[in-house]
Amino acid sequence: MTRPGREHEDLMLTAAELYYYEGQTQSAVAAQLGTTRWTVGRLLEDARTAGIVRVVIDHPRARRHELELRLRAAFGLREVVVVSAQPSPAATLTAVAQAAARHLTSLRPAPVRMAVSWGRTVAAVADQLPQGWAQGLEVVQTNGGPTLARGNPVGDSLYALAQKGGGAVRGLPAPTILENADLAALLRQDAAVASTLRAAEACRLMLYSPGTAEPDSVLVESGYVSPARMDQLRRAGAVGDIMSHFIADDGTAVDPELDARTLSVKLDLVRRCPAVLAVASGPAKQAATVAAVRSGLCTSLITDSAIAAALWAARPATDHSGTDGADPA
Repeated sequence: MTRPGREHEDLMLTAAELYYYEGQTQSAVAAQLGTTRWTVGRLLEDARTAGIVRVVIDHPRARRHELELRLRAAFGLREVVVVSAQPSPAATLTAVAQAAARHLTSLRPAPVRMAVSWGRTVAAVADQLPQGWAQGLEVVQTNGGPTLARGNPVGDSLYALAQKGGGAVRGLPAPTILENADLAALLRQDAAVASTLRAAEACRLMLYSPGTAEPDSVLVESGYVSPARMDQLRRAGAVGDIMSHFIADDGTAVDPELDARTLSVKLDLVRRCPAVLAVASGPAKQAATVAAVRSGLCTSLITDSAIAAALWAARPATDHSGTDGADPA
């Protein structure tokens, strides 16, 4: 970009100071400079282009656009939305869920089929969606449902998404973790289960939230994994779960025997899906989110600034984001 001449630069500076610091209207600035309102508007635009004026949005719910751009470049993500972490985990979850709902409602064309993994975060996203955000939407369940009704995360997430989208749920009528691999294999051959899994795998849009490897995991609360078993999984390297698959930090199944008993869309098929939206909030989901992004288990991410900062710190050594390595947060 050609550097402006000294006279033009002085005019830009004066116009910017009068307009932004003194709060004068563009018409008043034009009268003071002896020019037109159109010219003042041009001077202000040139001042922003030259970097004399920088717009900073300072609000606790403001997005972190610079960090979003850097994460997209570093990890090859299609879209990244980063909202500021709020004073409480509940407030942060609400802010992230609102951002995810805005993202879903902005999709054009609106989705007509979407594979969804149930859970508390997805339920929060569904709660923020407006009625009629899609029409005739089929929500396809990606992994088996919980055995306990506490909070009813299947109903709260999948059915709210479908109802507000004017459609219905295609459920997976089976548990998500079975007693043994043989039983899981038999269930995968059941017509109802097999057809739902095939439908989920054929979806061109998937939505999920990485699960934690903590005692308050929804899989623990649902009765699939005991707290003692979760502790064993953490010691074996589990950082969380993706659609009920417990993964290590490289995105692979941490326990092949447990994974063989898990009734869910396969992770390699998640990686092949054209559009996979991961939504994550809170420090407990940090490690699982980093693993999911680094191992290609999502194409788009909506998260809070704390998780985003951890992801930036874990960026590849051959980062091509065009930065000097400074922390953008």
